[in-house]
Amino acid sequence: MKPSFVQEVETDPDAAARRLMRIAHNRDGLPEIAIGAILLATAFFILLQVAYPYGSFAYRSSAWGIMLLVAPMIGASPWAIKWMRRRFLMEKVGYVELKRVPRRLLVIVTCIAFAVAAAMAWAVYLRVLPASGSMVAGTGILWGLLAVYAGRLPRYVIGGVLMAALGICLGLSRVSFEKGSLILYGSMGLLSLVSGCVVLLRFLRLPNEETD
Repeated sequence: MKPSFVQEVETDPDAAARRLMRIAHNRDGLPEIAIGAILLATAFFILLQVAYPYGSFAYRSSAWGIMLLVAPMIGASPWAIKWMRRRFLMEKVGYVELKRVPRRLLVIVTCIAFAVAAAMAWAVYLRVLPASGSMVAGTGILWGLLAVYAGRLPRYVIGGVLMAALGICLGLSRVSFEKGSLILYGSMGLLSLVSGCVVLLRFLRLPNEETD
């Protein structure tokens, strides 16, 4: 009987190629480190909202931080990952010129990221954040599904399930939106960062021929 991967290549070469690219993209842990850094930065600015009274300088600065730091981090993370690989991991990952993302799609995604960040910042500034825990549960489920769909590797699936479960638990606990979001983004950001670092350390310890 032929191995499952050989069967996949014979039946759908495009799907097999996408699977290989996904595995190669995630084998050094850098995408998870980037995601963890973004989630922890978001959690930090939410912490300012929880720890300081409304109207204070720290509370208001959290709105600007979400818009001026988190949104650019999302947009710059692919470039940063590529730069890290070329600068420090060339001997292990080699050089692959990926197909460029269409400029129109890149502009649309960037505009959406800044629009969402601006909406969050404006909501923080006016303090019109929802108080219902259902929003926290929905956020956890949405991010969990996104992690499973985008990663499609066991560790991404586990992380996505944990994020969805944590969001549901926080929603059922009737926690406020700000505190629930802080716990959700902080916990999952830390988990993603630790997971990425562990994968990166294991990857660096492999002989070069085993990473080919």
